[in-house]
Amino acid sequence: MEQFAPPNRKTDVSSEWLHALLEFALDGIITMDYKGRIIAFNPAAEKIFGYHSAQVIGHTVSEKLIPGSLKKVHESGLANFLATGNEEIIGRRVEVTAMRADQSVFAAELEVISVNPGSTPVFMAYLRDISGQKYSEKERLQYAINIKKTLMQTILAVSRIVEIRDPYTAGHQRRVAHLAAAIAKALKFSEERIDGVFLGALIHDIGKIAVPSEILARPGKLLDEDINYLKIHCRKGYEILEPVNFPWPVAEIALQHHEHIDGSGYPQGLRGDEILLESRIICVADVVESLTAHRPYRPAYSLEKSLAFIRKRAGKCYGRQIVAACSELFEKGYSIDAIDMDELTWMSSLS
Repeated sequence: MEQFAPPNRKTDVSSEWLHALLEFALDGIITMDYKGRIIAFNPAAEKIFGYHSAQVIGHTVSEKLIPGSLKKVHESGLANFLATGNEEIIGRRVEVTAMRADQSVFAAELEVISVNPGSTPVFMAYLRDISGQKYSEKERLQYAINIKKTLMQTILAVSRIVEIRDPYTAGHQRRVAHLAAAIAKALKFSEERIDGVFLGALIHDIGKIAVPSEILARPGKLLDEDINYLKIHCRKGYEILEPVNFPWPVAEIALQHHEHIDGSGYPQGLRGDEILLESRIICVADVVESLTAHRPYRPAYSLEKSLAFIRKRAGKCYGRQIVAACSELFEKGYSIDAIDMDELTWMSSLS
């Protein structure tokens, strides 16, 4: 009677374990030979890519799973690894773009390991579809953008309250905001910081709500006592805005926008770097806009005369770099009068 050798339990158990790992893994597992040809494609990979394993086995990864624009990159990377043994992707978790059976592309997290069961390497790629996660990130970004737009629109509405009480300066804060943001951009501020300059300027005069309307609307030259009363708007603006948790120093801007770097400004007589850079920028924009606008007690200055005014005081009242940036903007064609007064936002970081 023929004797049968008992099964090699060690080999069988290992094989069963590997089969179970491939079959029930939640991540797609793709096994490839040294030429990039697919030799195994687990059920999770079938679900992710929309292929049955029989449709991809024997084909290269480039043919089936990689978008056309990225095929050369993949193939050159594989060739480099086989020639030198060096490949950045091996053993590292990276984010890649993959392609489904329907030709749609998606974001995936990938880790590739190299094994050498014989004389040539075999690659096992562990892949996870993260397109849903990416979509959630996109939704969160859009939500943040919508919140920022709402914030800007709310601040614009608040700024118009001041204009209603001070008709002679209608549009002043918006024009100052646009000019200040343009100066900040010229000074290489980050987009987020430019938004802060814009919004701070948009309500820098909010404290005028506390100034009697007869002073704001007085047609003649203001008396000294009126000017002293008007100066309270900086502190009042700070008191109004300080309780609000803005992501920018909006309250400090309202408080400091009449400070001068030589200490001659008000209300605190701050000097140099004691004054926020945002406040120093808005101070210059405020002066230029005010001088070029008509007031009941004086005609509007020409642009040339207004720029000469700030240049003469550069390094004394106003920062030299800020004055230079402001002057250069107008030399390049910037126009306060060309501003769209219905524009709701400084669109630096919302694109």
